[in-house]
Amino acid sequence: MRRRRRPAGAGPGAISALLIASCFLLALFTPASEPENHRFVLDLHPSVEILLLLAAFGLLGMRGRPLGLTTRLAATAVIGTAALIHAIDAVMPAVFGRTLDLYWDVGHVPSLLGLFFDSAGATRGGIIAAAIGGGALVALGLVFLAVTTISWAAARRGIASLLLLLPCILALGAALPPGPDGNRPVSTSLSREIARQGRDVVLAWQVSHGHLGKYAAVLAAPQRRSADLAGLKGGDVLLIYVESYGTVALDEPRYREVVGPALDRFAAKVAAAGYGLVSDRILSPTFGGGSWLAHGTMGSGIRLDQLTSRLLLASNRLSLPRYLSAAGYRTVEIMPGIKNPLAEDRFWGFDKSYYAADLGYDGPGFGWFDIPDQYTLKTFAEREKHSAKPLFAQIVLVSSHTPFYPVPPYVADWSDAGPYKSIGRDQWDRIYRQPDWNRLDAPYRESLAYDFDVLGDFLSGLVADGTLVIILGDHQPPAFITGDKQPWTVPIYVLAKDLDLLAPFVAQGYTAGAFPQQKAPFLAMEGFLPAFLDGFSTNGSNVAATDVHP
Repeated sequence: MRRRRRPAGAGPGAISALLIASCFLLALFTPASEPENHRFVLDLHPSVEILLLLAAFGLLGMRGRPLGLTTRLAATAVIGTAALIHAIDAVMPAVFGRTLDLYWDVGHVPSLLGLFFDSAGATRGGIIAAAIGGGALVALGLVFLAVTTISWAAARRGIASLLLLLPCILALGAALPPGPDGNRPVSTSLSREIARQGRDVVLAWQVSHGHLGKYAAVLAAPQRRSADLAGLKGGDVLLIYVESYGTVALDEPRYREVVGPALDRFAAKVAAAGYGLVSDRILSPTFGGGSWLAHGTMGSGIRLDQLTSRLLLASNRLSLPRYLSAAGYRTVEIMPGIKNPLAEDRFWGFDKSYYAADLGYDGPGFGWFDIPDQYTLKTFAEREKHSAKPLFAQIVLVSSHTPFYPVPPYVADWSDAGPYKSIGRDQWDRIYRQPDWNRLDAPYRESLAYDFDVLGDFLSGLVADGTLVIILGDHQPPAFITGDKQPWTVPIYVLAKDLDLLAPFVAQGYTAGAFPQQKAPFLAMEGFLPAFLDGFSTNGSNVAATDVHP
């Protein structure tokens, strides 16, 4: 029987091909997030995992023949998936201020895709999706070509022997002291990512099967059995979130030059209408996204993360709307960014939820969610003006949501918010002119200015006397807007014509005016609910631990 002949020796061509293919695979794992400021950077330290993979190719290559097609396809799939996860994990801190959590984040992909196609339109969205899909296929093709090339080269005994030396080189590199930057000659970031994702999955599985660990104490923390909220004097309460309104808008000159005058106009308009205004800085549980964590933290009195937020929905804890309902209030939420009913609304206990379809908007689309905030506030005022009970409303304004573009036009005639008959062709051309997608500073600050112009009108003309109004951001904008070293703080404003309603907030450290200057330590969102109940109730601080039902 004729013996299979080993490929020719390790000539220059085979070595060059091996080096090019290996460098390509190593380059896939150079994206990184700079730990202090979350900037996207390139880590040029070679990945230990890829070097070990090359050594494995060398071991398999000692047989004298390349790997089979099935093995190469499997290797391509594993490398491609790992490279994608690694790249997303490198970008996530710069965008959302946190690392990737596959267990929870994968579940948001369908809704993100739906929002993307709704925003971009079927045709444009399809073209972009096809381009991304084509790029992914090209990338996978290049990975497959690199794997095939390395397998072909490693079938040569000389190259296989060189590759088998890599573990020794890695051991030597690991033994060397860190360099001036604190890093060793090689990177183990991929292994750390895999280990972290594995720990997150195990933790989520344990918690979902009743092993709550530290979460049991958090969810069983004592809270009031009741609160009469007599200090509200039967007046309405409005809790209004301004999407992505972080303290960076006040602290960074490039934002304050636009947001500052808008706040001055807002403060002057509400003062003329008879409102007192106090403000503070409050610490959000999230950064750059995850608005529901902020809303839930405010409404539950518990600092929420992905796991806690889900466990909360299975508990019997009392929420802000439930306390107000028990005190005789009609409770509603206005969520223009939500297209379908949410199962968790049963936990929060709202009497009525207004989602996107319920608002009946059929005008031009703006931003990620189409519906402009001026129309949302106008529709809310029209729908709820005849409530027989005092009203608690939680309203989410979305015109300042990423990507902040296009910013809706503010119209002085509120009946035109939606039809926009007063907006001319030149204005529409300006509104829909494509921004510089690498610099979204301008639409971000313009969207906030728009919201405060709208809110000034809303409070002056469409809100009943005796109302307590709370306006706050849900989180800082993404890190590509905030820049380096920004705290997780947002502005919070409290307004009322009856100054007695402001007294509990002044006692907490709120100060007059629309530009809060408080320094750390900051109030935390999870402290809002207990402080609110204590500040406006006369029936003591009757508390009880709650049961948790995972």
